[in-house]
Amino acid sequence: MGRVIRAKCKGAGSVFKSYTHHRKGPALFRSLDFGERNGYLRGVVTEIVQDPGRGAPLTRVTFRHPIRFKHQKELFVAAEGIYIGQLVELGDFMVNQASFWVQEDCAKWLPSHDWSSFCGGRTEKPLLKAGNAYHKYRLKRNCWPKVRGVAMNPVEHPHGDGNHQQIRHASTVHRDASPGQKVGLIAAWRTGCLRGQAAATAAKADKSA
Repeated sequence: MGRVIRAKCKGAGSVFKSYTHHRKGPALFRSLDFGERNGYLRGVVTEIVQDPGRGAPLTRVTFRHPIRFKHQKELFVAAEGIYIGQLVELGDFMVNQASFWVQEDCAKWLPSHDWSSFCGGRTEKPLLKAGNAYHKYRLKRNCWPKVRGVAMNPVEHPHGDGNHQQIRHASTVHRDASPGQKVGLIAAWRTGCLRGQAAATAAKADKSA
């Protein structure tokens, strides 16, 4: 039986839309033009701003327009240690291949024409209490707290009903199910814990990491 579940309500938007009124803008790379492909451009960090709903600060970098008499302002994710007044260079001034240390004892080789950003980030602080989670998601969207389906009534979720909080039927559902049924493990290839060779491979990967 089809139900008006939470996933169906989120598809329509309404109160589940994200709060973007005070957002500063998307953090994107600068558009690749002739000057950046065949040389380099130099900009200056003019501002470090805090974007609502984003964990990392943003930097506003000002470049001279390569053709017209004006400035171009771009937003980048702030790397650790950046400061106002710092010069930033973008362009084709690197060697054919460059090595980047992604993690301990692990290096990635990338061609110089690839665009990448590597920042020495910090680990996220634990939330510890519900009040911190409330203020975190208040600036993002209406996605917290999440009530479990087995804790709902049968008219609100396919997993609801019963004297005990359990699904009482297979948690898998096929890909073409109606929106009111499509909860749980959608079109799952396999379920359950890893056994046999798959478990041995996963354990070996954990030891190496």
